[in-house]
Amino acid sequence: MLGRLLPTGGSTLLRSLRGSEWSQLADYVSPSFFEVLPARTLFRQARELTGNLADSKGFQEARRHVAERMAALGRPIEIGGKSGAPSPGTGDLDEAARRERGRRVLEIYFGQLTGADVALLDLRADRFAGDGDRLRWSPRALWLRWDPDFLVSVRDLYAGFYEDDAVRFRRALGALEIAPAEDLLRAHFGLGDQSAVRFESAAFHATFHEIFVRCRDAGVRLHGNFVALGIYLACLYDHLETLDLELDVRSAYRFATAPERGA
Repeated sequence: MLGRLLPTGGSTLLRSLRGSEWSQLADYVSPSFFEVLPARTLFRQARELTGNLADSKGFQEARRHVAERMAALGRPIEIGGKSGAPSPGTGDLDEAARRERGRRVLEIYFGQLTGADVALLDLRADRFAGDGDRLRWSPRALWLRWDPDFLVSVRDLYAGFYEDDAVRFRRALGALEIAPAEDLLRAHFGLGDQSAVRFESAAFHATFHEIFVRCRDAGVRLHGNFVALGIYLACLYDHLETLDLELDVRSAYRFATAPERGA
C-alpha cells in the first residue's frame, strides 16, 4: 500500500507504488515529474499523505465534508465508512449505466476541487458500486486538505478554461508556475467544446511527461500538492478509461460549479 514506505525521492515512491495495490498507477508517473519537484517538497507531501492514511478521524471528517458537498449539488452519494472489498468495477454495466457512472465520477472530481478544501483522491473504478441515486463509494483513506493558494490557482485554471476566460487561465498558469506548458495543458483539457472526451491513461501519461519536461527545461519547481493532484487525475483516468465512452466533461464542470456561478 502507498503508506507502507515513506518516500524520500522519486525512485522510492515508484517502488512503493509498484509493490502495492496502486501498481497500475505507477506506469503513469513520469520520471520527469521528479525533476520539477524538489526532494524535500516530495518528502513533505508524501509524509502528509501517509500520515492521513492512519488518521481515521480526519478521514471520517473528509468523507462527511465531501458527502455534504455532493448532496448540496443534488448528487447525494454514500461514502463507505470503511474501505470494503473492491467491487467488480464497470465490466457489468451496460452503455447507459457506464455513461451515468462517467457523469457522476466527473461531477465528484470537479465537485471536490471547486467546492471543498479537502479531497478524497481514490476515484478508481473498483472502489465504486451501483449508479445514479444508488452510487456507493468506498475509497481508500488517501485524502488531502489542499494548500489554500494552490487550490485557488487550480480553481482559476479550470474556470479560466471552461468559462473561456483567457486572462484567468493564464494567471493561474503563472501562479502554478506551469506557464511554459500552456499549449500542452490546453491539449490535455481537450479540443472543441469538450462535450465528447475519451479518457486514455496512456495519453494522460504522455501529455504530462511532456508538460514536466517543458517545465524542467524552463527551470520550474512545482508545488508539493501536484503529487496529490497527479494521483487524483491518475485515478480519474484509470476509472473513466474502463468506461470506453466519450463523455461530456464541460457539462460536468458546469454542473459542479453552478452554485458558485449563481446558475
